[in-house]
Amino acid sequence: MRDLFCVPENYFLSHSVGCLPLGTQDIVGEYYFKPWKTGENWKDWMSYVMDFRKHLGKYLGVAPSSICPQVNISSALTKIIHSLPVTHSGLAKRRKIILSRDDFPTIGFVFKTAERMGYEIRFIEGHATDIQAWREAIDDTTAIVHITHALSNTSHLLPVKEICDLARQHEAISIVDIAQSFGAVPVPIQDWCCDFVTGTGVKFLCAGTGACFLYASETMLNTCRPLDVGWFSHENPFEMDIGSFRYADDAMRFFGGTPSIAPITTANAAFELWDIIGFDKVHSQIQTHLEALVAPINSEILVSPKNETARGASFVISPSNKEVLRQALKSASIFHDERTDGFRFSVHGYTASNEVATLNTILDDCGLHA
Repeated sequence: MRDLFCVPENYFLSHSVGCLPLGTQDIVGEYYFKPWKTGENWKDWMSYVMDFRKHLGKYLGVAPSSICPQVNISSALTKIIHSLPVTHSGLAKRRKIILSRDDFPTIGFVFKTAERMGYEIRFIEGHATDIQAWREAIDDTTAIVHITHALSNTSHLLPVKEICDLARQHEAISIVDIAQSFGAVPVPIQDWCCDFVTGTGVKFLCAGTGACFLYASETMLNTCRPLDVGWFSHENPFEMDIGSFRYADDAMRFFGGTPSIAPITTANAAFELWDIIGFDKVHSQIQTHLEALVAPINSEILVSPKNETARGASFVISPSNKEVLRQALKSASIFHDERTDGFRFSVHGYTASNEVATLNTILDDCGLHA
């Protein structure tokens, strides 16, 4: 699998940006630039948008009509908030947005602006994996519940289905973020019965920046009316009647104005590769690599979960003497990053076993193995 990607040596940063699939540049040239040259632009470009939706629908087990491309998760989340009908389950009287402090910061930034609309942000008390913390936070005054499937900083997997069940019991809208899980672990959104999903292709899907999306359930598609619209949110974008706007009858109502096609063609190049590779092999390889890193580590410094059913694709540790490890990683040119919770290393299907062994040697030399 490694031979199918441009993988820098000792690359443990797929949680930030997934590696470039070989051939992407040629494919983008063919599918993006060639129509531009020949004048077949929108005719061909819009077919690639449909391909993008078909691929994601297949991977997620949902209808392509429920998928809409987005430029980033922040934009997708903003569109969702400003599309919700106040008549839905009495949203006019439900003003609480429930989320975790462990969500990626952009989530909090977007929801903070929703306070202008009368919403009130409430963070759960306790660890995000604790269903009791969610149970205590969600009640009949809750409008929206935001759930991150795999936490960015620690790689913990949340009990998404159980939290969505709680939201539904209180007639609140559920939004699930799969940015750090899609491509790394299974994402059974059909089982979750959630209202919305937001995701990105820039990480484990290796689809590049700008290849994001939102999923909307059939119920939401029947009730939501986005405010951030444009000609591509229209039932017929090429009708060109300024006096007649009709929402698209599927998730494309969330699309907006003139789309950015280059990221979509870049993503489709990656998706064509995933069609060949398959995700099951990747998921298995990721957990094999993580087990090799977790098994010898001193459990006192392990931040990410030890149990493979509870983790995403990242290995996170927080040693007491951070500077020793910091210098060792720098000297060995190990691609990684460091956050408040600790040093983060992610693995992928293209991560080589000898690279995992190299990292383990560094950790052992720094006295971090049990």
